[in-house]
Amino acid sequence: MSPISFDERLTAEAACAALAAAGLSLQPSEVRVEQREERWLARMPGGRIAWFVASADARARLAVERRVLRLLEARCGFAAPRVLYESPTGDFDVRRVVPGCADPSRLYARVRRDPAAAARLGAGVGAMLAEQHSNIAAADVAGWLPARASWPEPGEWIAERLPNVVADPELRARAAAVVAAYEGEPVAADDRVLVHTDLGLHNLAVAPRSFTVRGLFDYDSAAWADRHLDFRYLVLDYDDADPLDAAVAAYESATSRTIRRERVFLYTAASAVSYLAFRAGHAPEEVWCGRTLAQDLQWSRRAIERVLRPRGA
Repeated sequence: MSPISFDERLTAEAACAALAAAGLSLQPSEVRVEQREERWLARMPGGRIAWFVASADARARLAVERRVLRLLEARCGFAAPRVLYESPTGDFDVRRVVPGCADPSRLYARVRRDPAAAARLGAGVGAMLAEQHSNIAAADVAGWLPARASWPEPGEWIAERLPNVVADPELRARAAAVVAAYEGEPVAADDRVLVHTDLGLHNLAVAPRSFTVRGLFDYDSAAWADRHLDFRYLVLDYDDADPLDAAVAAYESATSRTIRRERVFLYTAASAVSYLAFRAGHAPEEVWCGRTLAQDLQWSRRAIERVLRPRGA
């Protein structure tokens, strides 16, 4: 039986009662519960967390993510969350977190002022992606892992919402051109791998002082899709402090596979446009998905310009 109904709010007391089945004896004061869309996250002592589902869809997604994490544990040497317990109903699980600092704002500030740290971070990410992309085969995920990244949203979805966010018709037209290019981009079968799809500074755990990458987390949107997707959020500001170049160099050295930067930039731009459209219904000054409207516009414009500017410019 589910420890909590879908129409209830998970309390620390209810979480403790459910976690007792996993052999964890905890007091409500030791558990911090956070609502995350269709899930609840329960933080516990000892580097452990628990995910509780809040819907049938969340249960299915949690089951897929567990399968991904178990594959990573079996095939890859880098750190990712480890599943310690899964409830018989699949309504919750317990995981060990990746140790280290997981503070994207602090990490961004460091790489902006320290190109050496950005290169070190990029090289670490590239080496981990080389393992992930190389050590898991299509047969391992056939029939259960999505074959398409969930982000960006489809062009029709973006076109419907973007006019409610962006008044500039030229920007909307350029955004539409980027999305059309993304949706028309051919992907060869040998470019399809197990991709995280949301890999950025917000999903990295690093050593607090050196900022060396210790591991990756949050595989909720994993897919069997284009390897280039895992590099799109390593494009920060298109300058020498971006981790992208070091990540690509480490990856290509380990895999002998070429990462096409123009495709990475296209994927970055399409993702930025989708986030811009996702602002529909939110005030300009509201921080939504980590950014205000001004910041989303700046990101989108720079990303679009990189894709659509004339050759040789």
